[in-house]
Amino acid sequence: RLHREGRPFACAECGRGFSDKRHLTAHLRGHMGLKPYACPHCEKTFSHKPNLTTHQRTHTGERPFACPHCARAFAHNQHLLRHLRVHTGERPFACPQCGRCFSSRPNLIAHAKAHAGARPFACEQCGRGFSRKSHLARHQAVHT
Repeated sequence: RLHREGRPFACAECGRGFSDKRHLTAHLRGHMGLKPYACPHCEKTFSHKPNLTTHQRTHTGERPFACPHCARAFAHNQHLLRHLRVHTGERPFACPQCGRCFSSRPNLIAHAKAHAGARPFACEQCGRGFSRKSHLARHQAVHT
């Protein structure tokens, strides 16, 4: 990626531009495989301190991103943004094969696998296959 206006610090390795030299320095650690930020709870290490902070939420259970419309809260801002589409009804990801729209890219990808006939989630009781794990879980209720 070429650096854009307002991002004068460019990475010589990949061309990505940064507005601040500190951000370029942190980015370069990733290319060099340097990971100076260690999680005190497990063995994981990170090249960027914000990535460590985000990772630590898996241990602490912290969910600082609260939905203003309901009681849900999330560990990652991106997950909140994806969730907000539930309230707005936005479905920006359209299937090129049938036109059906989805609120998230993972849901579109799972849907596309169904078009291809992939059913990797099989019921252990009856052998019926499903394209999504959630569909298998819903199906398993018929056996109880």
